[in-house]
Amino acid sequence: MQQDIYHLRTVSTGGEQKFFVSFTDGNGFTQEAEISREAYLALDKCRLAEKRQENEIERHRERFELSEAQLAVRTLRPPIPMEEAITQAVDMQSALATLTDTQRRRFLLYHDYELSYEQIAAIEGCKLQVVARSIEAAKGKLKNFFDEGGEKRGSK
Repeated sequence: MQQDIYHLRTVSTGGEQKFFVSFTDGNGFTQEAEISREAYLALDKCRLAEKRQENEIERHRERFELSEAQLAVRTLRPPIPMEEAITQAVDMQSALATLTDTQRRRFLLYHDYELSYEQIAAIEGCKLQVVARSIEAAKGKLKNFFDEGGEKRGSK
């Protein structure tokens, strides 16, 4: 990362604000000069834009320098074999099939789309408590489905 080539500071005295920029000249000596408010704001804006660009470049560099193993360590869920992923997807579809249409819709809005109970109630034009009961019932059915190894397939 690039070091700052200048530093900005403000000084308030007697209700008046003064603006300063300091930098190292070609001989290695630190110089400081008073500048106008407009110049200070322009330099500050440039400094912030440079910082944003440096952060973006760093994120880009980090994304391309990470190995698969490093990415796996950083994720919440480590990678799983393709066969297992397919089995899990099929199991989840079977589990969702045990829910009523309303429970499934509300559960997916809550879980996959990360909507709140309040947002779902507003969308469906019903009370918050009705949505909460529906989603909790769906969670219960899904838990039972997986606890019993999928034996409840097709039951509603």
